[in-house]
Amino acid sequence: MQYNLVLSTNKGAVRLWRRHGFEVILTLPKAFRHSKFGFVDAFDRYKQLET
Repeated sequence: MQYNLVLSTNKGAVRLWRRHGFEVILTLPKAFRHSKFGFVDAFDRYKQLET
């Protein structure tokens, strides 16, 4: 299992994790205070790895 927290403003990371099959299992509203954008959402992403 692999688990990652990705900020909604990090568009490159959002695309990367989606491309590699990671699913958003939870959105945390206003979870992070970004210096430029203020409070932004964070995505919990998950993928079950092959054994």
